[in-house]
Amino acid sequence: MATRKLKIGLLGCGNVGGGLVELVNKNDAVIRQRSGVELSITKILVRDLTKERSGVNPALLTTQPEKVLKNGCDMVVELVGGIEPARSFIQESLAGGKHVVTANKALLAIDGFSLMKTAEAKKLRLGFEASVCGGIPIIRALRSGLVGNRIQSLSGILNGTSNYILTRMTEDRVGFDAALHEAQAKGFAEADPTLDVDGHDAAQKLKILAELAFNAEVSQDAIQVEGIRSITADDVQAADELGYVIKHVATAELADDTISLRAASVLLPQSHQLAVVRDENNAVLLRGDAVGEMLFCGKGAGPLPSASAVLSDIVDIACHKGGFHPVHGATVGAARRDYESRHYLRFAVDDPSAIGTITSVLERNRVGVARAAAVWAKTASSQNQVRVLTHAGSRKAVDGALAEVVVAGIDPGKALVLRVGE
Repeated sequence: MATRKLKIGLLGCGNVGGGLVELVNKNDAVIRQRSGVELSITKILVRDLTKERSGVNPALLTTQPEKVLKNGCDMVVELVGGIEPARSFIQESLAGGKHVVTANKALLAIDGFSLMKTAEAKKLRLGFEASVCGGIPIIRALRSGLVGNRIQSLSGILNGTSNYILTRMTEDRVGFDAALHEAQAKGFAEADPTLDVDGHDAAQKLKILAELAFNAEVSQDAIQVEGIRSITADDVQAADELGYVIKHVATAELADDTISLRAASVLLPQSHQLAVVRDENNAVLLRGDAVGEMLFCGKGAGPLPSASAVLSDIVDIACHKGGFHPVHGATVGAARRDYESRHYLRFAVDDPSAIGTITSVLERNRVGVARAAAVWAKTASSQNQVRVLTHAGSRKAVDGALAEVVVAGIDPGKALVLRVGE
């Protein structure tokens, strides 16, 4: 097999960029043997030339973007993150006839579909496997492996930070704050964890997957987003007693040529395939009209898993197998839908006898009560609670009932409402 040479301009040499350099150097012979491609990095954009970078040739480093973009490379790998200047770098690369690989989920969530169409118009390839679920090849599966399927739904644990926190709360019976601090200490959560624990990271990734799965540009506003901050150790215990596990799940479902999208905490049966996904791992459960259900699971983050996904895109494109080609004339739209499901409700109350008022209000609003329990506070710092598991019904009906419990002196803003998955 004749060896093809591919020159790469690398924008960014942080954790993932450094991991990519490590993999290219360490596995050069394996890559050439398996793909017939010899990779060489021509120039690397960094912010600080004085910073020590193990395994990186200092002669390749520059602080000037044009020396990367105009250094005779065949492909540009964007790993600087953020919206700008990353978007301008990608646009300039495509305009200059260069293939692009990126791991930038924030940019792809905002402008991904437009960048894909630009690449298609230029007959170039845009790879972004590392943008969702790290080393799990979910992008490739949607883009090519399942091309003969009409995707009906996808759901997944897309944020490793939230999953790690909920795992610790479930297995160690600690509160949210303690689990978050542990995640930060181990490097699974940022000092400011807002993007992760408030659900926005998962929503960004869901948007990318949905646009691939359903071939439609999706508005970020179409996604219903809730985080995990309001989950308590009591909720985790209550879910366990009912036979469930609390997970933060992002879901996209297609019905009547309309997609509904949500990223929120749900109660999953302990036997559910996503219920056993622990710690920082990610998983995606797909349903296609031909293959039925397929589960993709593995490390969702980390320098080497993400670098592995970037490298996979690079080799795929070098072998003329990468890229994304939208089908013109797609008519799928996105809208918020009120699917019927069971719900778990938790109310903070002054007097647990409020259980009678709460259940009456729920029934009056056509929210059937399957189980209800009054729970007395065990410590001076905790609160009395009423917990309810409903029969299947609409979230709109539940919200209507919440508005009415105000007359009973209950603050609906402090109530927790979680959907129960199947």
